[in-house]
Amino acid sequence: MSSKPNVLLIHTGGTIGMIRDHESGVLKPDLFYESLTRVVPELSDIADIQVEIPFAMDSSEFNASHWRQLGQLIKGKIDGIDGVVITHGTDTLAYTASALSYMLMNVPVPVILTGAQKPLSELRTDARTNFINSIELATRNIHEVCIFFDDKLMRGNRTIKSSIDHFDAFSSPNYPLLARVGIDVEIYRSNILQTSGLFHIFDSFDNSIAIYKSFPGCRDDYFQPPENIRAIVIISYGAGNIALQESQLLGRVEQWLAANKIVVIMSETKSGRMNPALYEAGNKLLKMGALHSGDMTFEASITKLMFLLGQYQDYAIIRKNFCTSLAGELTEN
Repeated sequence: MSSKPNVLLIHTGGTIGMIRDHESGVLKPDLFYESLTRVVPELSDIADIQVEIPFAMDSSEFNASHWRQLGQLIKGKIDGIDGVVITHGTDTLAYTASALSYMLMNVPVPVILTGAQKPLSELRTDARTNFINSIELATRNIHEVCIFFDDKLMRGNRTIKSSIDHFDAFSSPNYPLLARVGIDVEIYRSNILQTSGLFHIFDSFDNSIAIYKSFPGCRDDYFQPPENIRAIVIISYGAGNIALQESQLLGRVEQWLAANKIVVIMSETKSGRMNPALYEAGNKLLKMGALHSGDMTFEASITKLMFLLGQYQDYAIIRKNFCTSLAGELTEN
């Protein structure tokens, strides 16, 4: 009987699992995971790998139904595994990590998402090291949903894709690293989420959200969210500022709030904590009843809003939970 850890490897597609078509030059999915130990023989020294391929697709096509499939797959396998690695396309990897962090309450094993900027089948690829290091970290005592990329392990719901063409493609602007891999594996235990209670999965999401992105001179009268929209996100400048002159936005926010819609202010800035009260416009929005996303990433904020809308109909409960850290995604006051 093997004494090695058991790691569930879930392949969902993405660059890490593609080969280049020699005629067209286009990257296409490849099922080389069927011969995984031949491709990356070192993995057999780290863990016993159980491979599942629920779907293989471009990550831009992902939605809540795919997150539910991943959550249910992990739930069904959780009793026999020591960790999970999910290979995933980079474009929406941070969204999936954030969604899973809310879904998998008190997850008892590491759940590590990773990907690559170049396929495993090519020279000078980052796929090999990302893959091996993710499997290694999935055998460690890290009970949260993470992203591993380049040499860094980051909290999944604190991570953003920050580069299109660098191997160091992901960053965690408002939270320190969970681990760094170099000659040694350094795990920063004080940064890791402390879980308590039984493992449970929540997999309802509601994407009834409209997003208004401000820019200099924008016409807010063009923005007409339909009646069935339950939440409206306003992407502001900096700490939470928007234009007031020649704008009808405040009056429309008042109407949305009166119609029991959630209104959330988020920032186009990637780093730092929002403070809309610093400015006249933001302060007025807060006094009217708008929420703001604090130091959450856009990916964490949007998936959290979808998650809460999926769980609750009571807007008071949604408002309270949006301003509460559910899985380490928010630094509370």
